[in-house]
Amino acid sequence: MKGFIAAGALAMGVMVTLGACGPHQPWVTTSSESSHAQWIGHNRVELVHQMGQPKETVPKTEGGEMLYYPWEGHQYVFETDRQGNIISAMQSK
Repeated sequence: MKGFIAAGALAMGVMVTLGACGPHQPWVTTSSESSHAQWIGHNRVELVHQMGQPKETVPKTEGGEMLYYPWEGHQYVFETDRQGNIISAMQSK
């Protein structure tokens, strides 16, 4: 019986560890959410051309901006570097 409990505990530990090591990016979980990840590497100007001006723009202390967009019933957040290139994109909940 102790062997069965130990094997179960080991299996649970492995499953938890493997689950924690996977990518935890909300924009790659489903195909409908992944559409805004295509913007990574593009310039801010291209994003504004497609989606319009952001609802809110917050400058970052190290340079770049955080851009907040309501788009088609969702909220998106884009982060740019100093040159205006998009370095991250996520759908906020």
